[in-house]
Amino acid sequence: MPMHNSENQPIKDRSKLFVEQAPSAIAMFDREVCYLAASQQWLKDYNLEGRDIIGKSHYDIFNNISQEWKDIHQECLKGAIKQKQEDSFIGNDGTTQWISWDVRPWYTEKNEIGGILMYTADITSIKKKEHLLSRYQELLEKTNEVASIGTWEVDLKKKTVTWSKVTRDIHEVDDNYTPNLEDGISFYKEGENRDSLTKHFLACIDKKKVFDLELEIITDKGNHKWVRTVGIPEIENNEVVSVYGVFQDIDEKTKANKLLSLQEEQFRQTFEFAANGMALVGLKGEWLQVNKSLSQIIGYSKNELEKLTFDDITHPDDLEKDYSLLDQLIRGKIDSYQMEKRYFHKNGHIIWVLLSVSMVKNSSGLPSHFVSQINNITERKQAQFELQESLSKLQGIQDASTQVSIIETDLNGIIKSFNRGAENLLGYSAGEMIDKQTPEIIHLASEIKERSKELSENYNISIQGMQTLIYQASIGLYETREWTYMRKDGSTFPVQLTVTAIKNRYNEVKGYLGVATDISNLKRVEEEVKSLLDVTQEQNERLLNFAHIVSHNLRSHSGNLSMLTELMKMEVPEATQNPFFPLLTEASENLKETIQHLNEVVAMSTKTNDNLLSLNLLEYIKKAQTNLHATILESKTQIEINVSSSIFVKAIPAYLESIFLNLISNAVKYRSADRPNQISIDAFVKKEFVVIKFTDNGMGMNMKLHGRKLFGMYKTFHGNEDARGIGLFITKNQIEAMNGKIEVESELNKGTTFKVYLKL
Repeated sequence: MPMHNSENQPIKDRSKLFVEQAPSAIAMFDREVCYLAASQQWLKDYNLEGRDIIGKSHYDIFNNISQEWKDIHQECLKGAIKQKQEDSFIGNDGTTQWISWDVRPWYTEKNEIGGILMYTADITSIKKKEHLLSRYQELLEKTNEVASIGTWEVDLKKKTVTWSKVTRDIHEVDDNYTPNLEDGISFYKEGENRDSLTKHFLACIDKKKVFDLELEIITDKGNHKWVRTVGIPEIENNEVVSVYGVFQDIDEKTKANKLLSLQEEQFRQTFEFAANGMALVGLKGEWLQVNKSLSQIIGYSKNELEKLTFDDITHPDDLEKDYSLLDQLIRGKIDSYQMEKRYFHKNGHIIWVLLSVSMVKNSSGLPSHFVSQINNITERKQAQFELQESLSKLQGIQDASTQVSIIETDLNGIIKSFNRGAENLLGYSAGEMIDKQTPEIIHLASEIKERSKELSENYNISIQGMQTLIYQASIGLYETREWTYMRKDGSTFPVQLTVTAIKNRYNEVKGYLGVATDISNLKRVEEEVKSLLDVTQEQNERLLNFAHIVSHNLRSHSGNLSMLTELMKMEVPEATQNPFFPLLTEASENLKETIQHLNEVVAMSTKTNDNLLSLNLLEYIKKAQTNLHATILESKTQIEINVSSSIFVKAIPAYLESIFLNLISNAVKYRSADRPNQISIDAFVKKEFVVIKFTDNGMGMNMKLHGRKLFGMYKTFHGNEDARGIGLFITKNQIEAMNGKIEVESELNKGTTFKVYLKL
């Protein structure tokens, strides 16, 4: 802010006048920190109205200024810019006041530091509103936890890690995935993200500090995600025994916020003397003078703004209010005004600002122009809208949950919230329950007594009455169990109830939340399923007996038929010359082969897990290779085996040998005539399975055409005269009988890969 010397200084320096007429708290100081100018709001905020402070030292006016503030002033006199969005101090009356402040140097026409500018804004009322909104946010967060936001826990004594289903889903791992601490940390992106989590996790253990972090992970499927992870220490005897918390997918929101933060950071880099947008606006709404910050906020250059009025960039819904306040200002009914309004950025999107306006009069006391101070509050408004939207959703969930009971209590168990679902399910109105009853009234006394006994024995203390329902939540545990609810009319129904503690921002328990779902239909279905399973088991046993009888009888008849053909050869040799005799013999042999296959299938259906043994995988692969040695040599097949000798699988020996023989012989049988036959056999562990992969470069097949019927009985695909179409059918049934599975990938004229999954 340039200053004139004494020879050409006007009656009142324009810069000082600008500061004095500013609607916010601004003060201008020389290099000795003596007052050069101060706005009316500054005088009002710091009880200096009526005092002559110009030319006096700031430290004489406020003789209790801390050394920290003096150091800040000296740094700014050397060119630094200091600011803080939120700061608090205790007033003389003992109340806490919140302010945002900015201290920076101003420059002379010679670009020398002439002193410093101080700007402060009282944000106490905003902080109070934020505190109120924060309480609702906490309730929302707790309800979200019950509504399946992911959870996690690290038990430091047992050295175990537990993830909820939602947490596993966010990490994109299987439902049966069990992490350890090292695995859990390894999902976080290497570098800053992983280091930050490790640092805060150790601080949580060593210093009992709660952490709430937004970090980037790489899922099991390779996707990058932003997540929020909150960690809370569980303390026993002044020692952290476990760390538990919540886990939330915030990828979309974080990326949007980071983009917005980047744009705002670009604005801040070019701020002028004032940290906020400032403008002189004419009585007709024309922009007389604007600073760089304002240009950054709304996207227009100074030259572009000089050709516009504030009407041109103001949202039409805000114009009427703005003009009404300006009219009151001109007529002297108000000295200044402040409002939230929307501007259209040059590129079309909406900018929310906090606008403060005061009026400057000429020497005749007539309105000259307006001084406008413009703070960009888009991010705060967006957060406010999102919070209000979340609260509306929460209220909507509670109102819409007509079949879910949601009951909130205070620390003593007195009901404080009773949603519509609770009214529908229990027959009580909210007015009958809130501030009058505890949830004991809807529970069976016998169940509370039984659970009271269990808890008392487990924790070695007496737990009675309402404490039975909330005790585990009160010590930081989440409890979900089945109870019987009793309606107002005395009828009962089963529910699944989850009880959690409601905590404030200081991690203090302020009450409890119980969410219960009517599971009457589920119970009824369970009984129906059990009945169906009993019937199914009985029918399966009958079918198995029938299969054994049919198999036995067919085997007998087939044997008789074979014996008769042999007798005819010996007793009536001339009959063999009949052209139908070879057909009869062939039909007999085919029938015998079919019965043998059926016997194998029946035998497989009788196998159970009791028959499974732990077998060395490499040993059985080499055994199959040895049995097919002649065929392999004759076909000039090259086999590469990449299987560790330490891998064992749960299998039936005869089945395992049959599977490997069939897959290797198929790879030899269906080799390509266009290239040397090659087979590779690999094995690796994947969760609870061992995957054995057989890959060849043979004829391959059209999976779209034959994929569905590949494992069908008597299905052949290459016209090979030796093919019977039973091998893969039996192989698949043998694998599934051992709790495994088989997959196939194939491409015509390129080769085939079979993947066999067997239990470890």
